[in-house]
Amino acid sequence: MKVKINLTEHEFPEGTVLKKVTDMIRNQKKDEPMISAIKKKTGRDHIIFVVNGKVIQPDKYVSLELKENDDIRWIHPCFGG
Repeated sequence: MKVKINLTEHEFPEGTVLKKVTDMIRNQKKDEPMISAIKKKTGRDHIIFVVNGKVIQPDKYVSLELKENDDIRWIHPCFGG
């Protein structure tokens, strides 16, 4: 099954849940300076995941089964001043 993650196509087996993708992204981004600093300070990375234009709450990651052509976006936390 093909899904897009931040506009890049990825292949996953049928039945894959969003939790697998969130774990994959978090593992890939854990050493980025902004992510690691936020995690060190707060204990979380605060990455937001959006599927097909809807923000998904973390408690839904394990139950949301991905579908062919889903559009998954992840957003870095950011701060203004």
